[in-house]
Amino acid sequence: MFEIKNKIAVFESIAPYNQQQIEEALSWLSHNETFFKGVRYFYPNWTDAEVKAKLKACKSCADFQVAFIEPMISDLIEKSIDTLTITGLETIDKNDYHLYISNHRDIFLDSGLLQYTLYHRGYPFTEISLGDNLIVDDVIERVAKLNNMFTVFRTGTRLELLQNAKNLSAYLRMALTDKKNSAWIAQGNGRTKNGDDKTFPGLISMLMMSGGDDFKASIEELQIVVSSVSYEYEPCAIEKAVEIQTIKETGSYTKKKYENMYSILKGIEEYKGDVNLHFEKLDVSRLAFTGNYKKDLRLISGEIDRIVYKNYHLHKTNYMAHDLLMTSKAFANHYSDDDLTSFWDYLRGCTDDLKLQDRLLKMYAQPVLNKAKC
Repeated sequence: MFEIKNKIAVFESIAPYNQQQIEEALSWLSHNETFFKGVRYFYPNWTDAEVKAKLKACKSCADFQVAFIEPMISDLIEKSIDTLTITGLETIDKNDYHLYISNHRDIFLDSGLLQYTLYHRGYPFTEISLGDNLIVDDVIERVAKLNNMFTVFRTGTRLELLQNAKNLSAYLRMALTDKKNSAWIAQGNGRTKNGDDKTFPGLISMLMMSGGDDFKASIEELQIVVSSVSYEYEPCAIEKAVEIQTIKETGSYTKKKYENMYSILKGIEEYKGDVNLHFEKLDVSRLAFTGNYKKDLRLISGEIDRIVYKNYHLHKTNYMAHDLLMTSKAFANHYSDDDLTSFWDYLRGCTDDLKLQDRLLKMYAQPVLNKAKC
């Protein structure tokens, strides 16, 4: 078996920065005007000298996260979230490693709020998955890697994609079991845009590529924690509705180069109302494995979905969308007439297009339908 340092060298294109790379990246950013421009956007009161001093004081990815990312998340919580509630984390051992698998509603916030929560509850930061499609320039790459992110390669031929999946699987298992680092990854490729959180079976297949013949033992070794994040007001809701409607009408949707960066900024800045994060460890022992590979993949995916649905915190927006969509008053005890008026104002503020309004209603109503399955 490789020594840990040799394994890390093999996975250098995937892994967060090593110590030498951290020092080189910090030095590079300290002379990069684009980075300073980005810092000024989020921290207008910081002088260039202060930014350079903060960079110089950083010795690790955790230092960079505390100096540059945590204040941003603290600020967005204060400005755009009414109440952030955390439930279930007390059941997760802070002294052990875990693979956090989360439903995915926002490019940055889903993992960002997790890191903020872990840091303020005395848990170590996790490594964070990042699709290579988000690495659009050298500054983003360095900031991402300094934010303890590992790269998920999503482009290439079928053979290349298969090899990328094998490499990622091997890297993740090594990071968890050898380095004892926790990691975060979304349950599917890209954000959920229709409100229907689904675990991509290919994710479980990827994780199993580095496991042994014993499916149960291989999954159990990862110590999966399912993270359910729910927003009262969906980040980038209208953009998601437009993308879904465009695909329905034209068959495809092509993103512009910096569209994801725009979505990240909008997700940070726009109002989100109440937000809840719930954590529950995947109990592999309760599952009846069949020995059939495809069936067992669906078994694990389905169990993760069940946990997400069960722990998803329904908000007034979900109940109102359900009743408006179904022309019912099934959940009228969860909201007032004034709430309903405000929600209609929100929908009309997003768009005058009735088709898009319908998409928004379906997006908000779907978690109610999903929870009913549990």
